[in-house]
Amino acid sequence: MSSSPIYQCNVYFGLDIARASDILYGGYFEHRLSSSAQLSLYHQRVTLDDIRLETGNYSFPIIARGCTPSDTICIGFMAHGSDVTRYNTVPIGTDEIQIYPEGTELLYQSSGASRWIIYAVPRAILQQAMRAYSGQDMMLSKENAISLKLPEGSIDSLLRQTNDIFTIAQNNSNSGYREGALNRIQEQLLTSYSKVVCDAMLEFSIEKKSSVSQRHNNLILDSEYFVMSCDDVSTSLINIAQRTGYSLRALELIFRNSVGMSPGKWFLNLRLNGALRDLLMATPMSTVSGIATRWGFQHLSRFSEQYRKTFGEYPSHTLNRSKKREETAFSERELDGQVTP
Repeated sequence: MSSSPIYQCNVYFGLDIARASDILYGGYFEHRLSSSAQLSLYHQRVTLDDIRLETGNYSFPIIARGCTPSDTICIGFMAHGSDVTRYNTVPIGTDEIQIYPEGTELLYQSSGASRWIIYAVPRAILQQAMRAYSGQDMMLSKENAISLKLPEGSIDSLLRQTNDIFTIAQNNSNSGYREGALNRIQEQLLTSYSKVVCDAMLEFSIEKKSSVSQRHNNLILDSEYFVMSCDDVSTSLINIAQRTGYSLRALELIFRNSVGMSPGKWFLNLRLNGALRDLLMATPMSTVSGIATRWGFQHLSRFSEQYRKTFGEYPSHTLNRSKKREETAFSERELDGQVTP
């Protein structure tokens, strides 16, 4: 039996959402914000031994870059917002589920409010359940994410069961579960998801996403790595174009078609969010100028204005709030005797 809590709920507001990396247990995701207006992230997790059910509800447009857990397959679908959401630059279709192999690099992007569901299960457990249901071995890719088209109404059915599970878990989180009830919930989830995957693979073709989209996603990922690995993270688009072999015009078209913004705006957002995370995690020695320079901003006044326009406050205000929060936490640790004089 897992020693971790059965049910967990986390709520993040405002700029603190940029610190919310543990939205998928065992994975890591970096949130990038484009504004500070009415931001909230409501995250729930149910843990049943090695199997987890997770959901995140965003009230705002979001870019999240990261990777899925290295020890589980993740089966995901959109509870709402599929019409405004992409994974790895590919639009998510209605009545689709996505299956992500262990450790999949993932770019999640939504241009509006959205809610996602992820069912994370070890590969051996899932394939055993699929074999028991279908009577045959049904192998899932260890390398590539795939999309499966489901019959109409299947997503609604999964969503109802998911909501029921979260309600039951939340209501019983304080009193605890009897082992029999826990096992029944676990079996119901495994049966439902293995059935959905088997039926979709047997009756519907796997949605083969465009190889062009995959190349464009790789281009954006490689460009980000290149920018972040340079001593000057404000590396010009000309250098990116020279390295990738694309013209500036081609880069412009690829970014606008794949992520809905120009490459200049994309990398500016990347750098501003990097500075935001550093300011939120500031140490007593941190300075605005030092953080701005680290993220390739050479003109402090221009950086401050760009930051304010994006996040609704000046970087000095974020830094001051972070330092006050750290001072409060330090004082509380002292009172609890956790700090050695």
